[in-house]
Amino acid sequence: MGRTVLTFVITYDIASPTIRRRVARYLEERMTRVQLSVFEARMTVEAANRLFDALDVLIEDDDRLRMYALNARGLEKSRASGGAPLPEDGGWWLL
Repeated sequence: MGRTVLTFVITYDIASPTIRRRVARYLEERMTRVQLSVFEARMTVEAANRLFDALDVLIEDDDRLRMYALNARGLEKSRASGGAPLPEDGGWWLL
Protein backbone atom coordinates (compact mmCIF):
# COMPACT_ATOMS: atom_id res chain seq x y z
CA MET A 1 0.00 0.00 0.00
CA GLY A 2 3.02 2.29 0.03
CA ARG A 3 2.30 5.69 1.56
CA THR A 4 -1.47 5.16 1.70
CA VAL A 5 -2.96 6.67 4.84
CA LEU A 6 -5.78 4.77 6.52
CA THR A 7 -7.68 5.06 9.76
CA PHE A 8 -6.47 2.48 12.27
CA VAL A 9 -8.23 1.28 15.38
CA ILE A 10 -6.22 -0.43 18.11
CA THR A 11 -7.91 -2.12 21.03
CA TYR A 12 -6.58 -4.24 23.86
CA ASP A 13 -7.54 -6.43 26.80
CA ILE A 14 -4.62 -6.54 29.23
CA ALA A 15 -4.76 -8.17 32.67
CA SER A 16 -1.83 -6.46 34.40
CA PRO A 17 -2.58 -2.87 35.50
CA THR A 18 1.11 -1.97 35.08
CA ILE A 19 1.32 -3.23 31.50
CA ARG A 20 -2.12 -1.78 30.70
CA ARG A 21 -0.99 1.69 31.87
CA ARG A 22 2.24 1.42 29.88
CA VAL A 23 0.36 0.47 26.70
CA ALA A 24 -2.24 3.20 27.25
CA ARG A 25 0.43 5.88 27.74
CA TYR A 26 2.26 4.73 24.61
CA LEU A 27 -0.95 4.91 22.58
CA GLU A 28 -2.06 8.25 24.06
CA GLU A 29 1.10 9.83 22.63
CA ARG A 30 0.32 8.55 19.13
CA MET A 31 -3.43 8.10 18.77
CA THR A 32 -6.77 9.48 19.97
CA ARG A 33 -8.40 7.60 22.81
CA VAL A 34 -12.07 6.98 21.98
CA GLN A 35 -12.87 4.51 24.76
CA LEU A 36 -11.02 3.12 27.75
CA SER A 37 -9.05 0.59 25.69
CA VAL A 38 -9.78 1.77 22.13
CA PHE A 39 -7.65 4.21 20.13
CA GLU A 40 -7.93 5.65 16.59
CA ALA A 41 -5.50 7.45 14.29
CA ARG A 42 -4.78 8.11 10.64
CA MET A 43 -1.38 6.82 9.57
CA THR A 44 0.42 4.83 6.92
CA VAL A 45 0.31 1.05 6.96
CA GLU A 46 4.03 0.99 7.72
CA ALA A 47 3.63 3.31 10.72
CA ALA A 48 0.70 1.27 12.02
CA ASN A 49 2.68 -1.96 11.73
CA ARG A 50 5.63 -0.42 13.59
CA LEU A 51 3.27 0.79 16.31
CA PHE A 52 1.64 -2.63 16.63
CA ASP A 53 5.02 -4.38 16.80
CA ALA A 54 6.20 -1.99 19.53
CA LEU A 55 3.07 -2.74 21.57
CA ASP A 56 3.22 -6.48 20.95
CA VAL A 57 6.51 -6.82 22.82
CA LEU A 58 5.02 -5.07 25.88
CA ILE A 59 2.13 -7.47 26.46
CA GLU A 60 1.94 -10.95 28.00
CA ASP A 61 0.87 -14.16 26.22
CA ASP A 62 -2.61 -14.09 27.79
CA ASP A 63 -3.26 -10.46 26.77
CA ARG A 64 -5.08 -9.45 23.61
CA LEU A 65 -4.12 -6.73 21.16
CA ARG A 66 -6.06 -6.01 17.95
CA MET A 67 -5.53 -3.57 15.09
CA TYR A 68 -8.14 -2.84 12.44
CA ALA A 69 -7.71 -0.73 9.28
CA LEU A 70 -10.52 1.35 7.78
CA ASN A 71 -10.24 2.68 4.27
CA ALA A 72 -12.24 5.75 3.15
CA ARG A 73 -15.24 3.63 2.19
CA GLY A 74 -15.30 1.87 5.56
CA LEU A 75 -14.94 5.19 7.36
CA GLU A 76 -17.90 6.62 5.41
CA LYS A 77 -20.06 3.78 6.74
CA SER A 78 -18.84 4.20 10.33
CA ARG A 79 -20.88 5.95 12.99
CA ALA A 80 -20.07 7.47 16.35
CA SER A 81 -22.05 9.04 19.16
CA GLY A 82 -20.27 11.02 21.84
CA GLY A 83 -16.57 11.24 22.50
CA ALA A 84 -13.95 12.12 19.93
CA PRO A 85 -15.18 12.47 16.34
CA LEU A 86 -14.22 9.91 13.74
CA PRO A 87 -11.00 10.87 11.91
CA GLU A 88 -11.75 12.55 8.59
CA ASP A 89 -10.11 11.72 5.28
CA GLY A 90 -9.45 15.39 4.58
CA GLY A 91 -6.35 14.99 2.43
CA TRP A 92 -4.65 17.82 4.37
CA TRP A 93 -2.20 18.19 7.21
CA LEU A 94 -2.14 20.76 10.00
CA LEU A 95 1.42 21.65 10.99
